[in-house]
Amino acid sequence: MPRVNRILQHRNYEEFTEKNKQAEQKRIYCRHGSDHGLAVARIAYLYLLEKYIEDRDSLPGTGTNKASVRLEESYGLGKESIYAAGILHDIGRWVEYENQEDHALAGARLARPILKDCGFTEAEMEKIVLGISEHRLPPDQTSSILGQALALADDWARDCQSCSSKATCYKYTKAMEDILI
Repeated sequence: MPRVNRILQHRNYEEFTEKNKQAEQKRIYCRHGSDHGLAVARIAYLYLLEKYIEDRDSLPGTGTNKASVRLEESYGLGKESIYAAGILHDIGRWVEYENQEDHALAGARLARPILKDCGFTEAEMEKIVLGISEHRLPPDQTSSILGQALALADDWARDCQSCSSKATCYKYTKAMEDILI
């Protein structure tokens, strides 16, 4: 995935990841570094693969006809776009800490120039930026399949079961300890 590798090496991505790290130095809850972004990317991709298989299997016709439908054709999202969205979804956290702007909206804004520099098309950028901007919404309130995948993956990527701060965490629910994907 050459474009995803370019994101990980992009000067702005590195800068924003470092700003997140500095802003969260004393944070007792989940942090939003590159490891979290990569975990969200992987889980979002798995979720969309599983959803594609479920959708494909519900199509009428023979197995041959069903097999001809691909993930990218079904959702308009390639693997690199899904990974890019997952990796970039929290790059605006530091902005939220500085001026209370919603980090999903800040992240969508900050992601666009990185995506352009890394060779994503305008159509791909629109889908990625929309997904990033929606990742804080409840999954059933997103307008895009990528936003839904990121919203779910963002929660599923957290290791709540072994977290010492879960008792005071506003995001924690007992269900977050279950393996869902």
